[in-house]
Amino acid sequence: MKHIEYEFVVVQPPTIDSTHDDLGLLQELLAAPPPVRSSLHRPAQLRSLKEERKTALQGYRFRGVLDAILVRSERLLIVGVIIFFGYWVVNIYGRDWWYARNNPAAPAVAWEALAPGASAAELDRVLGQQLPVIAPAISAAAPDYLVPAQAFILPPASPTPTPDPMSFVPKRMIVPTMELDSPVREVFLRDGIWEVADYAVGYHHGTALPGKGNSVFAGHAGIRGSVFARLNELQIGQDIYVETADTRYHYQVQTIQQVWPNQVEVMYPTEQAIITMITCTAWDTQRLVVKARLIDQAALSS
Repeated sequence: MKHIEYEFVVVQPPTIDSTHDDLGLLQELLAAPPPVRSSLHRPAQLRSLKEERKTALQGYRFRGVLDAILVRSERLLIVGVIIFFGYWVVNIYGRDWWYARNNPAAPAVAWEALAPGASAAELDRVLGQQLPVIAPAISAAAPDYLVPAQAFILPPASPTPTPDPMSFVPKRMIVPTMELDSPVREVFLRDGIWEVADYAVGYHHGTALPGKGNSVFAGHAGIRGSVFARLNELQIGQDIYVETADTRYHYQVQTIQQVWPNQVEVMYPTEQAIITMITCTAWDTQRLVVKARLIDQAALSS
């Protein structure tokens, strides 16, 4: 039988420093000087998450108001752009349809042509003081002139009828370089502003008839037909054709220039048979003017 021997070791408990026990701590606190008031902390408060967020974001309140103003301004701007675009579409396309539907053709206006050397007052009265602009006024189509039926008269024979001056008014313009083949409508000076023909080339009433002097034509460059949208592509020497009821006039480009709207001298009458073509350019601040001289003319085949 084995005998088990046990060895016992006596462990001494650690000595407790009197400065770390409760009594020592209490004595240390009592002996310490009272704390300064500024170093005291606020008592803890229990608040809801909403109240805590409101307190934490106190300094950012102005930024939130500014953001709200910007958001509302952005929405108003978008609405304004939509309204403006809608107005533009209605004004450009809807208004043309409404005008054509509700307005009859303009009455005939007596023919009058300026002669070279006309007085300044006469030039202002017939030509105005501004070149054509893309104005809200819409030119009326050239009216149809009905020839009254002649009663059958027994001898003596009726005298030879006087040619109708409207038969010499231009009816068609052809510009091969521009791929333009457009009807021509006579336009008039209304309240100091020249009408601009829609979907056609406008012939200025009061300027010379083709082959007689300075015949002035104008047209839109960006809207309502844009008949002169490619006028800037013309070059010196290129061909232009103007037709009346029975004659074709052949012109060649002579000069190309940009002028200010008040330079109406480009429409003044001349001794030489020319045409002057005008449209807007440079964001409507100037006018592109092309002048062409008459080369020949020939009767149209019936």
